[in-house]
Order: sequence, then structure tokens, then C-alpha cells
Amino acid sequence: MPTNNSMSTVAMAALIFLSRSTAISGGRITSIQRTAAFFNSFPTHHHPRATSSTQNKPKFVCTPSSSSPTLRSSTIQELEPTAAAAQNIIAESEQFKVNLLTLPLPELETLVKSWGFKAFNARQIHNRIFSQGVAEIDQMSELPLKLRNVLKERATIGSLHLEIEQISQDGTKKRAYKLHDGQMIESVLMPYEDGRRTACISSQAGCAMGCVFCATGQMGFARQLTAEEIYEQVARFATELKGDGERLSNIVMMGMGEPLANYRNVIAAIRRMNTELGIGARKITVSTVGVVPNIRKLMEEDLQVRLAVSLHCATDDERSALLPANRRYGGLDELMSTIREYIRFTKRRVTFEWALIEGENDSREVARTLGRLLQRHDIRSDMAHVNLIPLNPTGGFGGGPSGRSNVNQFVDVLEREFGVSATPRMRRGIDIDAGCGQLKSAVKKKEDANKMLELPGNSGLPMVGVYEDEEGSDNDAVEVQDLSHGSVVDFFINDDFINLDDEEDAEDYIDPTFEDEFEMAEVERLLALVKGTSLGPISSPPDTASSEMESAPSEPSSKIKTSTITDEDALRKAKRRRKKLLKQLKAIQKLRDMETAGKVLNEEQLEKVAKENEWTTELESVEHNLM
Repeated sequence: MPTNNSMSTVAMAALIFLSRSTAISGGRITSIQRTAAFFNSFPTHHHPRATSSTQNKPKFVCTPSSSSPTLRSSTIQELEPTAAAAQNIIAESEQFKVNLLTLPLPELETLVKSWGFKAFNARQIHNRIFSQGVAEIDQMSELPLKLRNVLKERATIGSLHLEIEQISQDGTKKRAYKLHDGQMIESVLMPYEDGRRTACISSQAGCAMGCVFCATGQMGFARQLTAEEIYEQVARFATELKGDGERLSNIVMMGMGEPLANYRNVIAAIRRMNTELGIGARKITVSTVGVVPNIRKLMEEDLQVRLAVSLHCATDDERSALLPANRRYGGLDELMSTIREYIRFTKRRVTFEWALIEGENDSREVARTLGRLLQRHDIRSDMAHVNLIPLNPTGGFGGGPSGRSNVNQFVDVLEREFGVSATPRMRRGIDIDAGCGQLKSAVKKKEDANKMLELPGNSGLPMVGVYEDEEGSDNDAVEVQDLSHGSVVDFFINDDFINLDDEEDAEDYIDPTFEDEFEMAEVERLLALVKGTSLGPISSPPDTASSEMESAPSEPSSKIKTSTITDEDALRKAKRRRKKLLKQLKAIQKLRDMETAGKVLNEEQLEKVAKENEWTTELESVEHNLM
């Protein structure tokens, strides 16, 4: 039978684990109820003295004691898991700690009393964290030493691991947090000269909406954030500002993820921001790409939050190309009709987010198309506001931010011709990649690079394998140890390199693109060498230009390769980019052939096909520069 100490640890593990569960059906299960449910789920071993009338499953509840919670059973049966199971539970208990930053005060009081302390001690803890911004348990000097020791052993102030923090010259603070399962999310704190302190919060790890200009959309969806993970991002900023004598004034749910695709957890977190952190509902903005069913649900909520719609384009074709989710939720007509209904029902103004991309959606005519879209759907000009945001560039999207003159013209058309207010929003944290998903992408890229250097079994041995140059990589030269003919060296194979035996990887090399005739000739020579019929080495590229000039000096050579790019490094990068674009366009053609043959493409394949025009235009530009 487990010892008292073991059982106390098990009980504590149960209480901590179950206290992390989210709100269910609008209500909150207390820690004691969770613990009882947890223990009742375990198989039991019947005590030898138990009679047939006491063979029912025991019901356990937590009761306060002088130390850890003890167990009281409604029968005389005892909980006796196997030794291995007990060890596993105890080991897991060491991994879990109570998160004081997300535990509501009533549950904190219950927990502290179960440890044998007073309810007012829980209020002291809560006050020190949320009113004074204390981030360390040792700073709570007014608490009994014994309670501080228990807290250090069994609790933590926050569960999000700060992976990296960047601070911009404009004061914007960008953070990347690592979650318990290794996923990463971002939060941003933006200070303004008028005293506002606005937090931009993530609702998902990654995003499934696939917006092509967004760094998060480019990385794909990982999982939903829990209500506690969403709430903690806000609570961290709020408590830290309190410690500096300031307060968090505004929340925008515009970080990683689509908030309305994680509806239940987002709403639960917002209610806690409102009631526990004192942030007014009208100071909280929920952004959406246009998840129509949940916009309708939001209008029925008793929360006066603000709604922002990521619009960005005023025609279905253009919007579907930038935001593939546009098709999924019925297109612009369905979205704008729902927005009209939302405005009439809630009597609240809606903000339309518009990322200005130079040369794509920033002209006067595009502004008029937007104005006519609002008029066509009978959206009152005084109930709509357009938030203009010059694009934050990302590595996966070729567009750039609009210039000031185009921004001003866009504003002028909307206000003068349609009476719709429009505000250019200042780009914050541009020097630290504060746009959605950008910091995570940078951290992930660094982690991948470190992973390559720290592969298992790499004891300074050279790596071998086939791999493709990354765009922008300058690592053409590789240092190797001095070798002589016949030398024997150890090596290891890097599994992350491209496997030519794998159909998916090999597909990229079925029809390679050669940069010039010399490359093609060298490939032919190497292939012949493998077959045992070498054509002889090619020592250097043939000087086509000089030979032709000697034979026909009066005629211009058609063989000479020229380029408008004079920098050698830029020329090499342009050639690599052309090669990748050709490969992507070939893959799109295969998808189109599959679609013609009757196969239904999945969302990811449709998103790739949607980029055909963009990649074709870019290829034309690259080839023009290489001419």
C-alpha cells in the first residue's frame, strides 16, 4: 500500500493536474470536484475486510489538513494502484505545478486551505501578483516561510516559458513563448504616447486560414490554445505593468491564429480578462478573417467586445487569392451580409482591417471598389471604420508596404467620396519583426540550424547526404580535413537531408533545371562516368564568346549570357530563386492536370494553385533581370 507521503504526492498531482482544465459549459468545476473525479477514475483494490455491501467504487474528496490533502473514502476500501502505476503518478506529479497566474481566487483559497493555511493567505498571494506585479515567490515576504516553501515546491507564477524577447526602438515588446508541448506562440505589448498600453494576443499555435502574406499563415496550424494559455499572455503583461505603476488598457486578439476558430476558449479567456483583470469589454477587440458562423454566435454573447474583420480585398477573386478562407465561408457577399446583421443587432461599429500591399490593393480605384462594396451591402458609413496597415514584409511573401502617398490617396477616396472614416495605422516594432508569426519563424529557423549542428552521434564527424541550397545561403565552400588518396574517414548520414529513394523528395530532381550549358555538359559527363563510359573531364566552361568572336568577329554572339545584375552574390541568389520558381510552377501544372482528370484538390493544394499568378509574375521579373 502506498505510504502517506506517496498518497499526499499523488493527491497533490491530481489537484494540480485537474486544476488546469478549462471551463465547461459556461461553469467552472472546483478543484475539489476535479480531484474527486480524478481519483474516482482509478481502478481500486478491495480491502480484505470489505463486505459485499461495500463493494461500490469509493468516492474520494480532498479535506484540509496540516500538510498535503488527505483522502477520505465513503467506504473502507483503499486506493492501491500497482507499484509501477504509483511510481508513474508520483513522477508525473513532479512535472505539474499550480499556475498561480491563471488560478482564480476562489480556487486558490481552496488550495491554500487544503495545505493547512488561511484563506487570507490566498488573498495575499493574489494581491501581490495581480496588484503589485510580483513575479517571484520569494518576494512575498509577508507570507509565512512555510507557505513560501510549499509554493516554491508546488506552484509557479506562469507556465509559459519565455523563449526570446525583443524590444523595439519605439518601445514595442515582442515575446515568443514556448508551451509545455514544445509549440511556440507570440505576444506583443505596444506602448503609445497617449498612455495606452495595448497587448496583441495569440489564440492558436499556428493558423489554418492560410493567408499568403502572413508569417503565421505560412507556417500552418498546430493546435488550439487553452483558455488559460490565452489568459496568461494577458495576465503577464498586466501584472508586469502593475509592477511599474502602469496598467494594461487594451487587448487586441490579432496575434497568431484565428480567434473565432477557437471560439469557446477565446470567449472564456475574454470573460476572465474582463472580470479578473478589470479590462473593459469595449477595450477588447476580436479580429477574424471572416468565420461567418461564429460572427453570428458572437453577436448573441453578452460581451460588448469590438469586432475587426481582416478584409484586405474588395473582390472575391482577389480576396480568395490572398485569403483562401474566403471561399470556405461563402465569399464576400456572405461575410458582408453577416456584418450588416451584426451591426444592426449589436449597434456597434465594425473595423475593417486592410493590409496595404504596394501595387496590389492600394490604388484609388481599389479604394472606390471597397467603398462600393460597403454601399452595396447597406453598411452605414458611420458604423464602419477602415484600419489601414502598411504590410509587414515576410520572407514567404514577395509584396511590400505601400508608400505614404498611396496611403493618403486611399484615405482621401474613402472619406471624401464615401464618408467612411479611415486611419493609417503606424507600423509598430518593424525593427524587431513584430508582425504576426515573424518572431516564431526566426526562432524556428535558428532552432533548425542548431539541430543540424547537434545531430545525435555527431562527434565532429563530417555529415554526408544530398541537400538543397536554402535561398540566400552563402555556404558554397565546405571545410574538410586534409585527405590524401586512399584515406579512410568516419562519417555519419544526416537523416534530415533529402532522400533520393523517397518518391516525394526525388520528384524534385526528375527534371532538373540547369543554369547553363556547362552545367548540363558536366552532368552528362558524370552520368557517363557512372555508366563506365567517361566522356573525359571538362576542365572549365567553354569560352564560347571568345571562340565565336575569333571565327566571326563582325557578328554578335547569341551564346553570351548577360544579366542586369552586376553583384555576383545577387546573381547567384537570383538563379536559385528562378530554379525554385520553375519547380513550383511545374508542381502547380501537375495539380491542374489532376484537377482536370477529376481529382478533388485539398485545401493545401488549392492554396498552392492560387499562387500561380504571383509566382509567374515573380519568375518573369527574375528572368528579366537575368537577361
